[in-house]
Amino acid sequence: MGKNYKLIAITAMAISVIGIISCLFSFYGVWKGASQFNTVPDIFQILFSFTTLNLSFTNKFEHSDIWNFIFYVLLFIGGLQFIRTKGKETRFVGFVFSVIFLEAIILLLQSTFYKVFIIQWENITSKQVFYLMLSYVVLFGVLYLSFRILKIIKSEKEIDIIKTEAKTTVTDTGKWQRFFHWIVDATIMALILIPFVISLGYWLMESDVLRESEGLRMFFRSRWSLYVIVFAFFFIYYPVSEILFGSTPAKFLTESRVVNSKAESPGSSVVFLRTLCRNIPFDALSFFAKRGWHDSLSETYVVKEKRTGFKTNKLLWILPVLAIYLAVMYFGKRYYSEYTSHREMEDRMSEKLKFLESEIKNPNPGQFFVVNDIDYYGDIDNYGFKIEKVEGNKITIKRIMGEFLSESNFSQAKYLYQQQKDSAKTFVIRKDEFVKMFPKNQEEFYRPSVTMEFFEPGIRYNIENVYNFNIPFLEAQISNTTNDYSDRKATVYFTNHGASGTITNIKNIEGDMKWKTGFPVIISNQINSPAMIDVENFDLSGENVSQIDVLDSLKQKHTYIFKNRGFQTEITKVK
Repeated sequence: MGKNYKLIAITAMAISVIGIISCLFSFYGVWKGASQFNTVPDIFQILFSFTTLNLSFTNKFEHSDIWNFIFYVLLFIGGLQFIRTKGKETRFVGFVFSVIFLEAIILLLQSTFYKVFIIQWENITSKQVFYLMLSYVVLFGVLYLSFRILKIIKSEKEIDIIKTEAKTTVTDTGKWQRFFHWIVDATIMALILIPFVISLGYWLMESDVLRESEGLRMFFRSRWSLYVIVFAFFFIYYPVSEILFGSTPAKFLTESRVVNSKAESPGSSVVFLRTLCRNIPFDALSFFAKRGWHDSLSETYVVKEKRTGFKTNKLLWILPVLAIYLAVMYFGKRYYSEYTSHREMEDRMSEKLKFLESEIKNPNPGQFFVVNDIDYYGDIDNYGFKIEKVEGNKITIKRIMGEFLSESNFSQAKYLYQQQKDSAKTFVIRKDEFVKMFPKNQEEFYRPSVTMEFFEPGIRYNIENVYNFNIPFLEAQISNTTNDYSDRKATVYFTNHGASGTITNIKNIEGDMKWKTGFPVIISNQINSPAMIDVENFDLSGENVSQIDVLDSLKQKHTYIFKNRGFQTEITKVK
């Protein structure tokens, strides 16, 4: 092949490696819990512009790159086989490049439609314009390269002809390989078409096209729009493949091609007739007879080319590898998420038990305990109690009434106490009995074996949670007012529901987020006046952990751990 050999080898390896790296980066973000990639570094944004496939059976984000990865790996393997056999083995290379060629045509149509009808050029930045134009140039380049590579591959192929003294015979492609063609081509058509249909639906919803035309709106809301799109795609997929190369992607795999009765490439009109006949009901099963309907009606044949690589049955080893890979990607993510969620819940419960142990063993007048009845199911709304005094072995408490919710919170407890503190009934309990209530493990917390009669005789309660009204109780929200996550800037709003205090320092423990403010920062208990602190290096898809040091009004130091994953935040007090 000379220079052509180098062109195919270099292009196959370059596209496959770029594609594999991009897919692995996406997989990493998905497995870390990312929901979008607005914060992708510039180097990866440029890399993504050189990826050529957009194959998927679904719009679920965690599955979006699975099939792309499969085809890039096949191209990588095919490239290695191509190099190892000095250009003789071309099946994987031809197969994947034929898919890339067809995908590039659809992406080019899709991109043109988007740029002409959807995008509002006055609202996009120069950086976005650059990436839009870069992707357009790359598409044209990929279209040209894949076309040239496929033409080179086909120019090296000859039809498998058996000559004897009596006659010359062309080897027909077997029925089971024809069935294989139908399955593979139908799968590839679905992989290419489904993302296009999903994108088209999203774009039409966001644009004014449907609002301005009642006819278009009714058309796209009916099944006929899908039928028209599929029918039109049929007349891109098969005619383009068979007119230009004589083979669809599946036929590249089995080294087959379409010919006429003279064993020559059929004309365009014949191929279009052949494609039209494919729409006859049950045509896909007709080739189990002597000839398929779309073959006989168009006077065409599917014949074998001379085999130049390894035997076709050696391709079967890919099937178990593919099955394992799909199982890991489709189901592994779910099991991994369940495992990490379980571990996180275990860690949170362990922290909560340590916190309860400390609070129960050190009762003080600032504490409010949320309780739940164990052996009574009446209509007594005992929400909890507030410790008023601790004198020796006696603890004076006030019973607070209210409907118990499974997710009680600090604000609810404080509100109920403020409303009832002057009218609440007072009780006295023993400190030594109270301290014994601490659950030793998670099982005791969920199924308490040690309980106490706080209020009515015979009605026993366990402790669900505890809040301290005498110290700050912090909550946080993160906001990005510009909606441009590439600048990695945001603002954290700290709301204090407890006693007033002062943030003396915030130290990053994990992650790269930087806190841009001068300390100290006052955090009053006015809900409408949160403390605002700007941050840099905010990563929408990453996690950060920071330590917050706070002084309360009595100059006592308290430590909190601030965690965020994107916009999700959590603050816990460290004992």
